[in-house]
Amino acid sequence: MSDIASDLSGRLAAVVERAAPSVVRVEGRRRAASSGVVFGADAVVTAHHCLEWEDGIRVGLADGSSVPAVLVGRDPSTDLALLRVQASGLVPAAWSGLDDVKAGNLVLGLTRPDRGPRAGLGVVSVTGGAWRTPAGGRVDRYIETDLALHPGFSGGLVVDVAGRVLGVQTAGLLRGAAVVVPAPTVRRVAEALTAHGHVRRGFLGVGTMPVRLGADPEKALGQPSALLVTSVQPDTAAGRGGVLLGDALLAFDGHPLHRPGDLFARLDEEAIGRTVTLRVLRAGEVKDVAVTVGARDARSS
Repeated sequence: MSDIASDLSGRLAAVVERAAPSVVRVEGRRRAASSGVVFGADAVVTAHHCLEWEDGIRVGLADGSSVPAVLVGRDPSTDLALLRVQASGLVPAAWSGLDDVKAGNLVLGLTRPDRGPRAGLGVVSVTGGAWRTPAGGRVDRYIETDLALHPGFSGGLVVDVAGRVLGVQTAGLLRGAAVVVPAPTVRRVAEALTAHGHVRRGFLGVGTMPVRLGADPEKALGQPSALLVTSVQPDTAAGRGGVLLGDALLAFDGHPLHRPGDLFARLDEEAIGRTVTLRVLRAGEVKDVAVTVGARDARSS
């Protein structure tokens, strides 16, 4: 038994030694530094929620040096940000991703909250299919681990015991959960940030708030709540399509709407330019309104 444990220990140490050069320290907030993972020859991905400022960011490299970095863009909906680093010789992680990860698999979490790397051993707690984050981000697969949440945790690299990359770990998507943003999602978001500085999203131009429909409408419509339109911006998809202040949005292309996140989740990049049907309750009558989804400006909230 001691030989088995010794062999496993040596294998894990070797994995950490190989992967550690791809993990960096990110100094972009007042509290403890966070971590990041080398994405390309001069690019680093990190956790959006750990960047409290956009200027003066520095990245600590595996060789102990600290170099300036420029924020390329960020995507709050997947808690990812992309930095351009003024350094050479960076070692990108192997962003192939894994399709066969299962609950119970051993994983290593690698971070760099200080000059040296920090490693943690854990297991995959839960896996699932593609999902939407509370902010509406599209994530290719749900992976949660039991890795300990320590200062500098978010933005670190998660690999299996063979050194294959699962993705970037974060504590910023679900409260109290060590969630992994899988490699395919990291790649897609990083490429979008490189091309546009943000992840393109659809835009209707309405402000909404949840509203209870009442017993009779709930019985007639088959849903207890909807989204009350509290504002309509002129010359937007909603304004041009005829959505009115006071409408209650019931569904988006047949998908029921109960809270603002339900609508936001439908407005991904694939929705831009599509003509969709909004089912609304207006003055006691149900109407279908056709709108052509616009693109959200990077500065829009």
